[in-house]
Amino acid sequence: MTYWKTLLAFAAVLTLCLAWGLPLAAEMAPDTMRVSEMWEISSLDPAKEGTFIKEKALIAETLINAAPDFSLTPCLAESWTMVSDTVWEFQLRPGVVFHNGEQLTAEIAAWALNRDLEVNPSNAEMTKIIKVEATGDMTLRIETSELYPPLPATLVYSDMAIIHPDSEMNDQGIVTHPIGTGAYVLTEWRQAEQTVFLSRFEDYWGQMPSIDTIVYRAIPDPATRSLEVQKGDIDFIADAPYGDLDLLREAGLNVILASTARVYQIDFGSLHDTPFEDQRVRQALSHSINRQDIVDYVLFGMGRPAAGAYEDAMVFANKDLEPYAHDLDLAKSLLAEAGWTDSDGDGVLDKDGAPFAFTLYTYPQRPGLKPMAMAIQQQWKDVGLDVDVRIMDWDAIETERGPGDARLAAFASAMMPDPDYFMRRVYTVEG
Repeated sequence: MTYWKTLLAFAAVLTLCLAWGLPLAAEMAPDTMRVSEMWEISSLDPAKEGTFIKEKALIAETLINAAPDFSLTPCLAESWTMVSDTVWEFQLRPGVVFHNGEQLTAEIAAWALNRDLEVNPSNAEMTKIIKVEATGDMTLRIETSELYPPLPATLVYSDMAIIHPDSEMNDQGIVTHPIGTGAYVLTEWRQAEQTVFLSRFEDYWGQMPSIDTIVYRAIPDPATRSLEVQKGDIDFIADAPYGDLDLLREAGLNVILASTARVYQIDFGSLHDTPFEDQRVRQALSHSINRQDIVDYVLFGMGRPAAGAYEDAMVFANKDLEPYAHDLDLAKSLLAEAGWTDSDGDGVLDKDGAPFAFTLYTYPQRPGLKPMAMAIQQQWKDVGLDVDVRIMDWDAIETERGPGDARLAAFASAMMPDPDYFMRRVYTVEG
């Protein structure tokens, strides 16, 4: 399948806005923090929702972690060795205790990893793992389908988290109450209220957190997140509307700006039998976007024009790449070369009697996406494209989007400290 996701890598370093309601500290329990989660909390199964379970709720952990410089650091595995081209051995950290009081063993770790691979097939695709087994009390052996040096980096990925076999599951085998080794224990999940309650794990093997209790509440709408933190009903939010930053500061909140490993991109799925199969069309669409204006006026300066899949701070980014220049004349010329002209004078390009029309989908949770989609719609209209913008949840987009439609998303191009999987999935025909 031919796949294209880099056509419009146009806003690098998606800048995350965080706000903490410091003035409200006296009005709440000093040992509790209320946090807004931008996504619906529809599952607590780490095999599919590892980002929330590992990185946010801190319930479960992986064998390996990554430092800010993308170097690998030990977590539940103290060390690892490549035994042969396709076999790795991992020595587990002694003294690690699950939330139910049981010790971490290689047998439990093997069960958890095999389950991660079975429940979420993309984990197997990502890691190339075909077998996980315990070869000793604290020794884990992992076999891959082929020589695959990035394996340790893939085990940083959150969906490969380790949980105990006694974790509660529903009739479909989906975890509803994960038992992990992380710094926080799940105490309650009110699914109807989209709220998760966590308490500090007093037997945690690592650095003990200072906050006793964390309450996560799903608030998908950015404007509602901003309002909730201003009212004092939430203490910490991520991705506030960029236009609200000054308002949040004036309200006495601490606003923190931090770079993330995300790049705004547009993908067109399969290019076969669509206008985007022609490279000149893809180039024209890219040249028709004014990236700098989007950064300055849509994102309020939160980012910079992107030239590729990775922002410059990443160790494997190509810092010599330059973004596509905004050039409407060149864009129109390329479209004409590809056979797209306005034969009937209605302002929309057409070819063989069919107008150049398609839908651009995006989702509401991230504050920059909707206004960017509207800006791109207008910029593409300027070169003769008829684009309908639709805003809906990610899963609905996956169901509704058809051939020749596009999706605007903030892609996490560094899901792990190695570029292999993202590049393989996005930039190759096998992806």
